[in-house]
Amino acid sequence: MRYHFWYVLIHIGLGLIGFQYFTWSNIGGIYAALAAALVQAYAIYEIHRDAKPKFAAALAQEPSHQGRQTMEQDYKKRLTKVWFTRTCMYALLTLIAGMAARGGN
Repeated sequence: MRYHFWYVLIHIGLGLIGFQYFTWSNIGGIYAALAAALVQAYAIYEIHRDAKPKFAAALAQEPSHQGRQTMEQDYKKRLTKVWFTRTCMYALLTLIAGMAARGGN
């Protein structure tokens, strides 16, 4: 991913700025997950924007209608899995950055 570095910085910044909210508790984890879900939704949009032309070309070469539907479902499932994985990963990074800003209290 060419934008991966910037998302790391965004989530570290979120953790440092919002350390009062991103606590190592249930509600803090929910806040971190929601923030990560919103930011990573845009990241998935960028992935989709870059991958869509290649996917459309591959989709156009599929002769059967059933095959095209299966390809589209698989594409959406893959993007959803990537979004969920990135959301979990970056929520943890946000929590760790918030913990570092609080001084480990």
